[in-house]
Amino acid sequence: MKKQQLTGFLVLDCFFGRCSKPSCDKCVLRFVRSLRLALKSRAMQKKEDSAVGVVGSWEKAAPATLHAGVTLQKQDATKKRKRLLAPREEIAWYPTIKPELCNGCGDCKVLCKPGVFELGAPDPTGIHRPKLIVGHPYKCLVLCTRCLPVCTSGAIVLPLKEEFEHFVEYID
Repeated sequence: MKKQQLTGFLVLDCFFGRCSKPSCDKCVLRFVRSLRLALKSRAMQKKEDSAVGVVGSWEKAAPATLHAGVTLQKQDATKKRKRLLAPREEIAWYPTIKPELCNGCGDCKVLCKPGVFELGAPDPTGIHRPKLIVGHPYKCLVLCTRCLPVCTSGAIVLPLKEEFEHFVEYID
């Protein structure tokens, strides 16, 4: 009974990013982390899709069609392209990581396509996973906040969006 209980706690720790192992390379519970990442990306995708229309969750949005049968593409404010009005090096929009809160799970690194995050120095005792650092701050997309909900420990901090709105122009 105790072994089953212990295994259950290990699975939960792995799922919530509180695992104490330095890496997931040879871990038997590696699939739990990949499941967590898949669920998070799926939840984020649903969140982005729900912002597209004002249709209730009980209704299905029917795609509008022209007479020729061509489906119209939805234009959404969140999907519009952004153009920076200043050089990227002059815009101080990038995340910071609180090292005392970071658990080293690496979810932010996996999610961030531009490659802003990197692994920090390894733990000298080898007990804990290495913390993540912002390795390439100016690769961060201005006004992007996708890494915030992915961080299970709340270690990522971004500047206020309102202070940087004047650097961005939305184009079609």
